[in-house]
Amino acid sequence: MISYTSRTMPVYAVDPQPQKIVLLNSYDVAAKKYRDNKEQLFIQLIDTMMYWAATRIHDIAGIETEVISGYTPANGDSTIYRLITGHKATHAINVSNFDVSFEQTRVDVAKDNSGSKSREAYYDIVADISYSFYAHDSLIKQRDLHQSRFHSSRSVASGLLAAGPNIVVKKDDAYRIVMELWQQYLNYFFPGEKMRSRPVFINKGFEAVGQALSRQDYEAALTESLRFIDDPDKTKAAKACYNCAVFFDRKNQPEEAKKYLRQSLSFATLVEAKQMWRDFE
Repeated sequence: MISYTSRTMPVYAVDPQPQKIVLLNSYDVAAKKYRDNKEQLFIQLIDTMMYWAATRIHDIAGIETEVISGYTPANGDSTIYRLITGHKATHAINVSNFDVSFEQTRVDVAKDNSGSKSREAYYDIVADISYSFYAHDSLIKQRDLHQSRFHSSRSVASGLLAAGPNIVVKKDDAYRIVMELWQQYLNYFFPGEKMRSRPVFINKGFEAVGQALSRQDYEAALTESLRFIDDPDKTKAAKACYNCAVFFDRKNQPEEAKKYLRQSLSFATLVEAKQMWRDFE
């Protein structure tokens, strides 16, 4: 397996290109009356991620950005249009809903030799954020993004009454999942980056590729893979082409990567190549 960061192209083309984007939050966290410092955490999360997103947009797209920190009352789209004009911007990104929590997914019950029962509850960390992207006079797109993944398990006396982890105590996990959702959202409209982990063939004829990778010499690994792209053994040629696709993807040359991936799939239907192709669709 090799891991690397590859560039992604935006899903939606914004035309005309934004000249300045203002980022704001119209979700009133205080109105929810959260307890246990959850209100403070959510306010910090939203502000921190808006500043992070503003910096990211500027760095990857060269677009000027401005963050309106805190809660901004927005009574309809007309309020957003006025804010865009007032801040001499061309576009706005508005956070209209925000939540991070823990959700119990199941409770496993086990019985020991004495007949005593024990219960293990499993929890996912879940994030839901709604965003709206505006031009100066129209709503471009509204999206509700959801992310969940396994977080932890704990022994409980009763599955129904078991309290999950405290989101304030686990604030680092909250920051991570919120950042993932922000990155996912930005990838819809701006060039982005995504971490990839892909298998590479290094056995049965590809030993030199493995030796090059052990030295972290990716150019040599590519050169060794290129030697077999026309091999009479179609499966071997497919593996070589797939390796080349991975190495070109790592070099942020997606068109070259897709060329070799197509060639690989024309020789044999490797599971690895099919999975990689889905990432390009």
